[in-house]
Amino acid sequence: MMHYSDWKENFSTLFVNIDFPEDWTGVRFKSAWNENNSGGLPTTYTKDVLEQYAKNPQFLIKPADDCNLMCSMSQTGGRLPVNGEYFKYPFAETLVYACVAVFQLPYGARYLKAFDKNAIRYLSPIKRELFNAGRCALKGGETYVIVASTEMKGITGDVYMSIYFDLPMRDVECKRVFHPNDRNESKDAILPYFIPEEAEKLAGNAPTWKLELVREMLPYMMTDEDNGDPIDSSDG
Repeated sequence: MMHYSDWKENFSTLFVNIDFPEDWTGVRFKSAWNENNSGGLPTTYTKDVLEQYAKNPQFLIKPADDCNLMCSMSQTGGRLPVNGEYFKYPFAETLVYACVAVFQLPYGARYLKAFDKNAIRYLSPIKRELFNAGRCALKGGETYVIVASTEMKGITGDVYMSIYFDLPMRDVECKRVFHPNDRNESKDAILPYFIPEEAEKLAGNAPTWKLELVREMLPYMMTDEDNGDPIDSSDG
């Protein structure tokens, strides 16, 4: 047991974790806002400001069938020390105001060219929190992008985008895409990586007999070179 006043001194957020159903898949991207791609949120509806927003990191999603999407944007910071110095909630020194949005793209488009309020399918609150998440429904065959944005342009920092959907990974195109003005200075990977706790479910999708067969065949599939042994040239 812990008194609330003590809990408040040591923690800022309480999470109630609910595991995703078995038919959900989870992937994650590591990205960053830098001086080149930190476009901020639109402050006016002028053409240049709307186009500036599209420089923010974008993540393309194209499901083969109708599905539900949950995206969670997270920052680094919070209680983590910086040069040995710790900070208190709301961690203004290490967290920035940011939001995440989902846009539906026009036919044939592969990235968002400018902020378009009519194309928004989800827009989160602007929060200075470690996590900022949301959920919406997507139509099969349509193309969408998730955009991670700080409130003000020019703000820099690492950002992670976790994406969950109730389809197998093979039925969803999911990749990092770039506006022409985003030169990928952060060297972001194009493809995501599986979220470990969600990837565990994939093993359960393969029949046991297939897993055992692969294990039995591995010694015969490996060569001396695979084992790291020197190749004997006398064998031809």
